[in-house]
Amino acid sequence: MKNAIFKLFKVTFPFALAFMMCLPFSMTLNAASVKNIPVKKILSADITGDGKADKILITTSMDKDCFIKKLKVKVNNKVAFTKNCTNDNIHSFTARYAKMSNKNELLQLMGIGDNDYIVFNQIYKYNNKSKKLYSVSKLDYTACEIVSAKKNLLTLRHGDQPAETGWLNWKMNYKFRNNKLVLTSTTTSTVKSIIGNYHNDSYSKLFRKNIFVTEKKLRFYNGSKLAFTVPKGKQVTLKKLTLSKNTMYLQFQYGKKTGWLRVNNKDYNYESPYFKVVSRRLAG
Repeated sequence: MKNAIFKLFKVTFPFALAFMMCLPFSMTLNAASVKNIPVKKILSADITGDGKADKILITTSMDKDCFIKKLKVKVNNKVAFTKNCTNDNIHSFTARYAKMSNKNELLQLMGIGDNDYIVFNQIYKYNNKSKKLYSVSKLDYTACEIVSAKKNLLTLRHGDQPAETGWLNWKMNYKFRNNKLVLTSTTTSTVKSIIGNYHNDSYSKLFRKNIFVTEKKLRFYNGSKLAFTVPKGKQVTLKKLTLSKNTMYLQFQYGKKTGWLRVNNKDYNYESPYFKVVSRRLAG
């Protein structure tokens, strides 16, 4: 079941999450630095770093089954990127332009497949010598769209659905170093529970405040040291998220104490949940 839910997260994240919080690619953007790029319509934006507007055009060709065969990106009427999608089962692409500075303009491409599965998610930069786009990102499975860009900082929205807590989203910041986007920190306090959205019961009101009610006695840790134990039926507040080698930990507060809980556990017992009513709100 864990594998099924994980797959469903990958499948439904861009659109299921939209219904739970906001449409990722129609949200309010920093108009000066981040723009959506429509397919088959020219966007005027500086991608070459000379301070002048360039013409960016994304086109696709389809096969008889309505899958995309080929993706093409043109910059100033010259092909800067192509992707053969014949075996990828991609239905559509979404693209986003982000300008950090006159030397760091970026292009994000997301390929969406069957059941809204994110086939790939890459961020590119333009090389003025080769006149081609090249990848500058190494995003993990939780990464989604760029939401803001500043001179020295790029912010992406992330999301996941741990079985222990249900849907969460958060933001993470990246800096551009040595032609690569580098995560500034693996820990964030922007994590939010979103399983209470569009529900009006008492638990939903708690979830919207990042409050969870224990379904059984839970132990929280600081490193390998036990921080505290919480009895069944008590409230704890989600405060932070950290990622360590693709392992996710969540920090909760109980009274004045804080401790960490590992989630996305492979041996998680769905018949003995950590928190009340979470299981019934898991996708699938």
